Amino acid sequence: MLQKMNILENIKKTFSNILNFGEDNVMSPKDAYNIWADTYGQDNNNLTLHYDKIIFGKFLSEIDVKNKTVFDYGCGTGRNWELILQKNPSKLIGCDISQNMINQLKKNFPDAEVYKTDNLSISYLANNSCDIIISTLVIAHIKDIQKMFSEWERVLKNKSEIFITDFHPNLLSKGGKRTFSKGKELNTIKNYCHPIKTIEKILIQFGFKIINLTEYKINEEVKKFYIEQNAINVYNKFYNTPFIYGLHLSR
Repeated sequence: MLQKMNILENIKKTFSNILNFGEDNVMSPKDAYNIWADTYGQDNNNLTLHYDKIIFGKFLSEIDVKNKTVFDYGCGTGRNWELILQKNPSKLIGCDISQNMINQLKKNFPDAEVYKTDNLSISYLANNSCDIIISTLVIAHIKDIQKMFSEWERVLKNKSEIFITDFHPNLLSKGGKRTFSKGKELNTIKNYCHPIKTIEKILIQFGFKIINLTEYKINEEVKKFYIEQNAINVYNKFYNTPFIYGLHLSR
């Protein structure tokens, strides 16, 4: 019995980025990421972060960032910044709801231009000031995406690009949640399920066109993540369900 309990606990911790097990503590993104900040991104077996890095790297390889202003909406600890800076943007700006995540970013990028954002307003950015907006694993935490995208539209230049990654709404609709373990407690971060078609429709109204949509499913390719944590039952339950997507748009 004890061995079974230990296995279950390992499953909870490892797949806390995708699934919700039993009763947990639902937290606002601000509170959750303030708690999670000191260990965020340190788990090499984190399935979502692993594939987010793959999708984001592919996006960067396909666009020209040199001498452009890039805005990272929900920059967190700046886990993508090293890759972006290698492409020589003229300016890289970030914002995040969590001060502790920003503090972690500042440790690696002390001169970074980063703003703490407590609402959807990005009033610190001028109209038509950004060439590219990126937002990775953020959108599902936002309730009013229409308002958020309207702010993006305001600060983006007429010729601009958007790149989004996030937890796949198909997985969220089946009960998947963004959660994390801190000590023995499993905490769920508040999520909203926004169909990809809804996101596309809003941004198309602002003159954007879809360049590429990338999706990864829970299948044989990712099975090793589940085997390593004795979580084949979880793998079987969500088999063939998309768990992450990347969406590239331009105008």
